[in-house]
Amino acid sequence: MVLLGLLAAMMLVASPVLAHQGGPHHGNKYWKNYDPNSYFNYCEPDGSKYYGDKKASKRCANYYTEYYKKWNNGKQYYYVHVYYKWKTPDGTPHKWDDWYYCAYHKYDDPNAKRPYFKAWVGYKPTGKHYWESFFWYCPKC
Repeated sequence: MVLLGLLAAMMLVASPVLAHQGGPHHGNKYWKNYDPNSYFNYCEPDGSKYYGDKKASKRCANYYTEYYKKWNNGKQYYYVHVYYKWKTPDGTPHKWDDWYYCAYHKYDDPNAKRPYFKAWVGYKPTGKHYWESFFWYCPKC
């Protein structure tokens, strides 16, 4: 009887439906987080005017400054204050911020003092979504 119970428990844990899914697509998706249009066009690989990896790394940045736990539709998320900074080709700096729902799971970097978050972020004109990471930054520190 004990062996049968142990076998049933092992099968439950091994089930791909019930198992804890890791990897880059881990966590819940919230469909109402969107990139600013201009940032997406210049700074994301799918953008219509993408700078390219090297140029984008120098002209584009995103980060978060604060977060707290929040419930939405019966699921617990982190509600994260995210910022985007980028420069358009004429050198004009832009800044945009909003609050995003992120998956409740934190992804910790063993070398970082603070967690970073993954959010399911979209681009409104196309409706395409992807995972985006936000690292902590303190502009006043």
